[in-house]
Amino acid sequence: MFAIIELNGEQYRIDDSTKQLRVAYIDGAEAGSSVAFGNVLLTEAAGGAVALGGKVKISATVASHGRDAKIIVFKKNRRKGYRKLNGHRQNFTTLDIKEFSI
Repeated sequence: MFAIIELNGEQYRIDDSTKQLRVAYIDGAEAGSSVAFGNVLLTEAAGGAVALGGKVKISATVASHGRDAKIIVFKKNRRKGYRKLNGHRQNFTTLDIKEFSI
């Protein structure tokens, strides 16, 4: 039994064993606040019946916000003396899944 949902333009798969979900940063959500999931794209019930969309009850709260490890972006042109070093850290939000049912 699982569901595929859309949140912040990205798709995530949630099933019975999912206790925490790491998603792209949700702006304006404070730790401890509840999150509403927008689109339910696909559901599979316990019997194996697959449906597009469907009714899913998911209750989740924001556990924390954080930042990923730094990703190094290095550009170089051979024999030209051109080198450029850049770094990037992506923000993320961790959600605690309290209830999941189809």
